[in-house]
Amino acid sequence: MEGKPVLDWGTRKRIALGAARGLLYLHEQCDPKIIHRDVKAANILLDDYCEAVVGDFGLAKLLDHQDSHVTTAVRGTVGHIAPEYLSTGQSSDKTDVFGFGILLLELITGQRALEFGKAANQKGAMLDWVITIYFISMLPINALEIFALQSAVQFSDIC
Repeated sequence: MEGKPVLDWGTRKRIALGAARGLLYLHEQCDPKIIHRDVKAANILLDDYCEAVVGDFGLAKLLDHQDSHVTTAVRGTVGHIAPEYLSTGQSSDKTDVFGFGILLLELITGQRALEFGKAANQKGAMLDWVITIYFISMLPINALEIFALQSAVQFSDIC
């Protein structure tokens, strides 16, 4: 992130909550519900106040509320696609939530998902990295940032 301003934790939280509200609307309040299929930072639009709006519905699919998934050819962005979607071709609100989880990791770490997987042998490296730093506590952050990080992780667990 050289040359780019760092987002403070309040702004990151506002972006995460806005994206979560957007996905909640698509999955629970629309009829039929909308499966986005490409949840990633580039598809979360921000206004001048960093209020987030889910955008780019080019890969979206409509799904009746009583249906659990839609089977399609796999589409989306590498690093943001849920493993079960890759293996089965079945997309659901849960696959969008996986993409949202990757978005949260990007917001927390300030790193892009693909920066962790440039080498062929580093598939899933972002998740491995997060697990490693969680267990060996190598994050160079202060107590307030630890609280914000824990809050974000708890928030992602709820999703």
